[in-house]
Amino acid sequence: MSRKVRAFAEAFAPRRKEEEGKLLRRDGVWVLTWERTYTLLTPLFGGGVEPREADPVTVVRATEVRGHLRFWWRALRGWQAGGDLQRLRELENAIFGSAGEGGASPLAVEVEVLKAGEKVDIARYARAVRWYLGFPLRGEGGWAPVREGVTFRLRLRFPERVGDLDMAQELEAALWAWETFGGIGARTRRGFGALFREGPRPPREEEIREGLWRYSRLEGWPEGVPHLTPESLVRVVPLSWKELAERYQAFRQARPGGNSRSPGRSLWPEPDEVRRLTGRHAPQHAPRHRVRKFPRAQFGLPILFHFKDRGDPSDTTLKPHEDIERRASPLLFRPLAERLSVVAVLEGARFPEKKLLLEAKDGRTWLVDPWLTPEEAMEILPLRGQVDPVRAFVNSL
Repeated sequence: MSRKVRAFAEAFAPRRKEEEGKLLRRDGVWVLTWERTYTLLTPLFGGGVEPREADPVTVVRATEVRGHLRFWWRALRGWQAGGDLQRLRELENAIFGSAGEGGASPLAVEVEVLKAGEKVDIARYARAVRWYLGFPLRGEGGWAPVREGVTFRLRLRFPERVGDLDMAQELEAALWAWETFGGIGARTRRGFGALFREGPRPPREEEIREGLWRYSRLEGWPEGVPHLTPESLVRVVPLSWKELAERYQAFRQARPGGNSRSPGRSLWPEPDEVRRLTGRHAPQHAPRHRVRKFPRAQFGLPILFHFKDRGDPSDTTLKPHEDIERRASPLLFRPLAERLSVVAVLEGARFPEKKLLLEAKDGRTWLVDPWLTPEEAMEILPLRGQVDPVRAFVNSL
């Protein structure tokens, strides 16, 4: 057989199924193929082309997986940019591609849905789960559906190297972070769509810490990029997803009362400060909290303040700025197994604008402060003197 005929036959012959980690030569380039299977521990919310809905054709989409891997690569390997945001974009685009700049990705992502699961009503889940973790599921038409029982196979194909980047090393880090801290679909920072990889057992806390030392660094992060370092606050706790949701609810809604019928006034300062700024309060709710800050903004924005009693203010919204709608929470948690969960706090500047905007329904606005002094933190019982509410919550578990 001549060299030309042999080359043609190799190029167009049927491809046999690649094994995990098998190198195949294609068009003069060595290509590595990885294959992994995942089952979702928690319901899948959204992730489709329509908001609040899983994709009707492909429950888990390859483009969505690529987006999650891109985020976790940036959160773990962004230190390689040496603090330069433009350099970070260049490295990220070299791996994952950039439609805007015309650069195709050398990474091929394929998803095979093995079990599409079934639609269920989120209302069947505990109140803390649906209200404090899944509140975006609630719309004017009721609760959006979620999917249970989803299993899919992921296949990645990529060259050994792209420029100076060792693709296997970079993608190994992104996959590890995604499998450990992330999920698929929406609301993954609150545990929806949590991944369980077929084969390995759930990681222990010391193993997660070892992974952070292996893949991440303390220095080199561009400003404003959410990331994890070897010294980030990470804990593995013996709590189920439902139990974590209940702890989160109790912390954010801390009140002195012992039951739902008589909970008492909030132990947080925001309600009283809204009353002061708007000049409205129910007769029994005269402002009395001595702290005049909005520390719970640290859990993410926007926040809607809704009062139920006659005389109290109408709805007000706390948000980052007039032209910015939201800031994602630095807190993430998800189950690793039935009664085992990981909790972590992403590093990075939370509010570059320093001040936040409180907006009333009548159009009035106020610039307010989310940052506490140590003295103010001592006045807020749930914080126990800690100025960062996010870290205080993790330390309370």
